Amino acid sequence: MCAVEGVRAAGTREGKYGLAVIESKGSNASAVFTSNNVVAAPVIHTKEMIKGGKVSLIVANSGNANCFTGEDGIADCDKTIEFASGLTDIPSNEIATASTGVIGRKMPMDIILPLVEESISKLDNSVQSSTDAAKSLMTTDTYHKEFAVETTVNGEKVRIGGVTKGVGMIAPNMGT
Repeated sequence: MCAVEGVRAAGTREGKYGLAVIESKGSNASAVFTSNNVVAAPVIHTKEMIKGGKVSLIVANSGNANCFTGEDGIADCDKTIEFASGLTDIPSNEIATASTGVIGRKMPMDIILPLVEESISKLDNSVQSSTDAAKSLMTTDTYHKEFAVETTVNGEKVRIGGVTKGVGMIAPNMGT
């Protein structure tokens, strides 16, 4: 992912919790979300903020889905965003969030916020940073997933990169 010019990433873990940050300042953005009517706090936040069309930072945690957590979950999501914004020069309306993990448990903010700070301090555009981000998203995954490709479009070299979380539970039709 960090093969793409202007993209920096980092990832850290503490026990069963992980946190990845991916930065690409002022990037145009779009997203695909679950088709389920029941959604987690990060989905609620990111669905709304993505309407602005710009994402400069993604903060994604593993180990806790922040789903079925009610107003506390929304508050924890907001706190994470404001904390990340305060550590960077990125406005909170350009920070997307994502969570994966156990459903129905309150976010362990005493673990998550230090992971946000550590990850932001490690932001880099190296291969290792991309790998660290991918590994930090793992829960029951057996291996991390990352990629980068380069191709030519209309005579111009184009690079595309990414990390992903492997989940077998998105069927049917993005239902989870």
